[in-house]
Amino acid sequence: MMRHHAFTRSRKASGGPGAATAVTAAAAATAAVLALTACSASRPHPAKTRGTTATAAPHAKTAGKSSPSNGQPSGGGTGQPGGSSLGPLGSSLAVSDSSGTELDVTLSKLIDPASGANKYSKPASGKHFVGVKLRVQNKASSTYQNNANNETTVTLSNGTILHADYNPIANCGNFDNGQVKLKSGAAATGCVTFQVPKGQKVIQVGYVNTVFPGKGAEWRV
Repeated sequence: MMRHHAFTRSRKASGGPGAATAVTAAAAATAAVLALTACSASRPHPAKTRGTTATAAPHAKTAGKSSPSNGQPSGGGTGQPGGSSLGPLGSSLAVSDSSGTELDVTLSKLIDPASGANKYSKPASGKHFVGVKLRVQNKASSTYQNNANNETTVTLSNGTILHADYNPIANCGNFDNGQVKLKSGAAATGCVTFQVPKGQKVIQVGYVNTVFPGKGAEWRV
């Protein structure tokens, strides 16, 4: 009797088959929870890394390409696309434009000061007349017609650019009231008048077509 009772108690203490099954199920559940936690923690990191790389690279390339577009072209002379012929007083310079004009223009003389052609031709107070004597020859096959008063300018020692004054000066006519009309090969000589403030000097004379772009002429005086 005593031997049989001890055996019964030993079986109850070991827990039997049901206890072993419960322990196994608990261990499996714990492992599943740990696996899920590890997966959910690791997924966002690769996505963030890829997103940062994709957005940063294009911005760097765009910035590098945009800077050269700020450059701007420079000009010189009269500002005409063809530039200017340059020479001293007395030289004959080529003038041309997109309308077919081809001229040889000579700055024959700078008359400073110049006198008015009559008693009605007087400069404004504080100014004096300066005459620019030009010889214009048509080198094109077609007739040249323009107004020398519009085409001629002078630059003063202070940098100011003056346009023509229409008062006539003594001993040098203003072409045909400024109008120059020349057949192919023909030439004409005349003066363009300017009013220059006292104390200023003419340092440059220019001749350029003001309507059509082309090549002008500039004389240093």
